[in-house]
Amino acid sequence: MRTIPRPGTPTPASPTPSAHPAPLTARPERHPAAAIMDDPTTAGVLHSAWSGDPAVVVPSPPGAGKTRLVALLAATLASRADLRVGIAAQTRDQAVEIARRLGALDCPARLIWPAKHPTPDLSDGTATVVTGRSVRFPNSGGGVLIATTARWTYADPNVLAADVLVVDEAWQATYADVGALGAFAPQIVCVGDPGQIDPVVTGQTRRWDASPTGPHLPAPAALIAAHGEAVSVVTLRHTWRLGPATTRLIQPTFYPDLPFTSRRPPEHLSGPDGTPLPEVSAHPVTATAGPGDPALTGTCADLARALLATTLTTSEGTRPVTPADLAVVAAHVSQAAAVRALLAALPDVLVGTANQLQGMERPAAVVLHPLAGYRDPTAFGTALGRACVMLSRHRAHLTVVTDTATPAVLRGPDPDPATLTHRALLDALLT
Repeated sequence: MRTIPRPGTPTPASPTPSAHPAPLTARPERHPAAAIMDDPTTAGVLHSAWSGDPAVVVPSPPGAGKTRLVALLAATLASRADLRVGIAAQTRDQAVEIARRLGALDCPARLIWPAKHPTPDLSDGTATVVTGRSVRFPNSGGGVLIATTARWTYADPNVLAADVLVVDEAWQATYADVGALGAFAPQIVCVGDPGQIDPVVTGQTRRWDASPTGPHLPAPAALIAAHGEAVSVVTLRHTWRLGPATTRLIQPTFYPDLPFTSRRPPEHLSGPDGTPLPEVSAHPVTATAGPGDPALTGTCADLARALLATTLTTSEGTRPVTPADLAVVAAHVSQAAAVRALLAALPDVLVGTANQLQGMERPAAVVLHPLAGYRDPTAFGTALGRACVMLSRHRAHLTVVTDTATPAVLRGPDPDPATLTHRALLDALLT
């Protein structure tokens, strides 16, 4: 209530403004995982998960930032919504990479690791490694546990029950895998690349040939086919790894239902004379001794050595190409082993098969065409997922070593759809 002063009563003087006003309250520090809100698409994934959608599927092209999204999503749900988040990776290497990403986001995630295997180094962040059967989520508040899909399927859902389970590289997981993982959480988020290698299944699957929900099929596709009305789909439509030329090559070939564009910053290799190398090129070789012909593997090694004489130009400047900038990708383990032996003096060059290098990238790559040396279009050689992985490991430059006989092989009688696709792909590479 306002007080009226009596007559003759001196009116209190007004307070004198301070010469040093009180400082404004500092804005709360932004959590590193808040970057998920900086892009409408990643924000859409968070919205679907936060809204409680029972299943969220996130299809993505190569180099779209899938692992980053998984880390940002898990850290946000754990730190801001106090949810228990489980992450299922397809390999131990992928699990370690996710743990490192979460550690860099100041998220106290824990990586479940086999006690008999050497412990990975997570010292640069807040993530930690835990072993044994007594692993639990925190008693209160949110938390993140990371393990391989195989490790989750052998765990007790009553012990490791989560609020949300995120499946990384979900197109490599079978529908049966995700069915088993569903026991751990009422909500599942599947993130992955629909164009890459399908799950490896050992066993007879012929009985499900006509079924869109076979237990051997990639989990997201079967999940949508079985429960489409309950599945939210948020698509990542930009690649930050592949340049425009590579995008034009692989998008219509491997992703006809997922249009995407390149947002990779300008990046290229230049030869010793300063001339920029093309983003994608082909190097035909005549092979007469099958897929293991030394002419093929030797050419791959020679081209990798030649790239060491080039320079790499990015938004950060220009520098010489180093062995760590290079990858050589082959279809067969024996081919990769032969190239690795030829490059023994350059151990930092990444050499491996498509299966081994899936999820990895380098500024430059040399790829041995999966049909090189063959005289028939085998099912292994024409597998589209394998070719997609092989042609998408690079950022600035790709050289594909081809066999001069392969065009004729692909034009044989009664071609199947995969053979026709490879024919168009090879024509595009050679023109």
